[in-house]
Amino acid sequence: MRIIKKKLDIQDFIEKFELIASYDDVGQKHYLVIEDRERGGKWTLMKYSDSQWSLHGKGLNYCDHEEYSLPEKDFVQFIWKNRSLFNRKIKEAVLS
Repeated sequence: MRIIKKKLDIQDFIEKFELIASYDDVGQKHYLVIEDRERGGKWTLMKYSDSQWSLHGKGLNYCDHEEYSLPEKDFVQFIWKNRSLFNRKIKEAVLS
């Protein structure tokens, strides 16, 4: 898996997400948790077995009511905006 240096690298990240994500047997989904820099909590990015993607945020002072799907344009923008955090996860997976 490549580090995300340009927007074209996001497709590689999407295709190989399962290689660095944890798996939840109960929810039948792969997930990755990163920091939520804006709200001071955590984002959980999830990919279900039917290839649906969702996002959920939670912190000390907030909790999204439910997971929500992102249109592809917004999904790519979310990954791009947080690429340094995703790159950290990629590097951790490569080193382990």
